[in-house]
Amino acid sequence: MTHAFLEGTLIASDRLAGVCENGNDQWFSKKHKAFGGNIQFLAAPDGTPLWISHVEPGSTPDITAARIHALPALHKAAAEGLPTLADKGYLGAGITIRIPAAAQRADPNGHFTPIPPRTC
Repeated sequence: MTHAFLEGTLIASDRLAGVCENGNDQWFSKKHKAFGGNIQFLAAPDGTPLWISHVEPGSTPDITAARIHALPALHKAAAEGLPTLADKGYLGAGITIRIPAAAQRADPNGHFTPIPPRTC
């Protein structure tokens, strides 16, 4: 196997309950605007599932769930030469997780610089 894919998803459900310290429902995902649980999964290059994590509350970001369940094992695999590809939701996961490069644009001299993130 040349590489693996790490991805997270929300499994929707309407039978969950729990409140965070700030009073928000811990099983509600603001990103998806739905109730459910966050799972992380690892897949082979052909899409075959290799591993699926335990469920975390839907309010848990992918990077947080990955740090709990997946990253320790993936750091070991990367040290042995197996890179892991992931989406930009895993920014900050460490050098063993490869994410897409930030968009770039050319300045007037033709040099490329990263596009700054959008702000409100």
